[in-house]
Amino acid sequence: MASKTESSVSTANARETLTRFASRTQLLVVGVTLVALVARFVNLGTRVAHQDEARVAYWALRFMETGVHEYRPIVHGPFLTIVDGHLFGAFGASDFTMRFVVALLSGLFPLSALLFRERLRDSETVAMALLLAFNPILLYYSRFYRNDVLLAGFMLVAFGFFVRAYDDRRPAYLYAGTAVFALAFTTKENALVYPVCWAGATVLLWDHRLFVERAGERGLFSVVWERVKRTALGVWNWWPHFALAVFEFFAIVVFFYAPRKPDRLSGVDSPGLYEALGSPLLLPTVVNEAVFGSWDKFVGQWGSGNQESYLSALKALWPVMQEGAIVLLAFAVLGFVVDRYTGERPRDAVSFAAYWGFASVLGYPVIVSNPFPWETIHVIVPLVVPAAVGLALIARLGVESATDGDALSATAAALVLLVVVGQVGATAVGTSYLDSQSEDNELVQYAQSSSEMKPVLHEVRDVAESNDGIDVMYYGDDPDFDGDNFHAPNPSSHDVPPAGDGWFARLPFAWYMELYGAETDSVKQAELLEGDDKPPVVIALADASSCSKEYDSADDIDQYMEGYDRHEVQRYLHDSGCVISTTVVYVDRNATRG
Repeated sequence: MASKTESSVSTANARETLTRFASRTQLLVVGVTLVALVARFVNLGTRVAHQDEARVAYWALRFMETGVHEYRPIVHGPFLTIVDGHLFGAFGASDFTMRFVVALLSGLFPLSALLFRERLRDSETVAMALLLAFNPILLYYSRFYRNDVLLAGFMLVAFGFFVRAYDDRRPAYLYAGTAVFALAFTTKENALVYPVCWAGATVLLWDHRLFVERAGERGLFSVVWERVKRTALGVWNWWPHFALAVFEFFAIVVFFYAPRKPDRLSGVDSPGLYEALGSPLLLPTVVNEAVFGSWDKFVGQWGSGNQESYLSALKALWPVMQEGAIVLLAFAVLGFVVDRYTGERPRDAVSFAAYWGFASVLGYPVIVSNPFPWETIHVIVPLVVPAAVGLALIARLGVESATDGDALSATAAALVLLVVVGQVGATAVGTSYLDSQSEDNELVQYAQSSSEMKPVLHEVRDVAESNDGIDVMYYGDDPDFDGDNFHAPNPSSHDVPPAGDGWFARLPFAWYMELYGAETDSVKQAELLEGDDKPPVVIALADASSCSKEYDSADDIDQYMEGYDRHEVQRYLHDSGCVISTTVVYVDRNATRG
């Protein structure tokens, strides 16, 4: 009897210790997440808007003002436009509120490590949270108004919920995973790539099982058939939940992709979402437009994939990986190899994520139409799982060596971790805070302004607040010039995307002018700027030595700008051929006096 009592007490103590240790792991992950959020919100609105940020934010602000929205693949998925439109309405528009949703959600993604805690060691769970929080590429684009971090993060969270649904047999996890999976499809079109990667990873996991079990005398067909039957039986037992999950997926997709107050001039012949909710007979038409209409638009815009060579895309993406994820990639390879070839058998979650990530490494140069730096996000996020295994392994070896008195091994492990922390930390600080607009930063895409133009923009804002009439005049148009022209012959074409002539050339100014409520106009004759009745702000392209062609530039109007301060700013990182980055902003020095 005494032995049974002692055994019960021992078991209870073990359970209490395990619970206490698990709680400690959860607290560590929560602590990492809090630091990740701080890192994302520090000086969030300081950097000048990248042209992609300005483009999408402009339409979100227009949606706030008009309530009109239709899916346009050139702007990518509707999630950010709709969410930010409502956010702008509640808290006002700015560079900070523009990036707020991306920063908030990406800062919470380290919590997703807890979804894998039954598949990973506690040290690996914490390591996964650290990688999601502080990888330089993920940190940089978590402070950037784009969908890519959200797409990759949503898919990782969805995968985690599906794993928990399988492990715990709880339908709630299936519904949670489906909701996040559906949200991923509202962010960006390459969400379609993820189920393909998952399907391939699943096939390889099946191969794992068949290899481990060895068919023997039963025969390969019998083993496969037994697995198919077991899988089919599990699916059948859950068919009501799967059916409801499918409905949930399409409900979320339709909600985001359905038109709001559709503009008949834009070519969409469909009622809006709220019209359909008021009249259910219109609902099939709205669902058709949200699902099949959106699919047709997507294929028409992005269905061609990479039209250049594979190596050229790989060459463009590799420097970004080298700058911001080489350590993570090394740990991912180490973690995958160690997990696969040590222990009783490879862990499914680790192998699945590794296959998913390695397939993305090889596949993204094929599918991307433009190999921009943010595409690497879709490679990095799945690889955090095997990378966490590799990182935690080094940490455990160091602790175990120190415990065993092996000073040499403990020192070596500590040195590796110190170098890793130093390299990742220095890169993260440099890329996200110190040089976030520098052309020497591999994470910075070309359409990011390299100049600190915020003071000039604030002058323009002050002018718009105090001036009556036209606040900003754009100058320049030349039909023989294959660069950018500021003159807009049809300003009304800027009301809906894709905007007409003159609008894209004005980025990122178009976002700031809309933000400030500035009245704008444009001219293509320099002589029209002669006289004293000019608007208080005039914007024109500079005369760039990189372009040998003749085009309308600030040199044409300098003679008329007496009494104006002349500021040179960059629309891009730098002038490149006849893509003119250097732009002149003239501000009437008397416009805001008094």
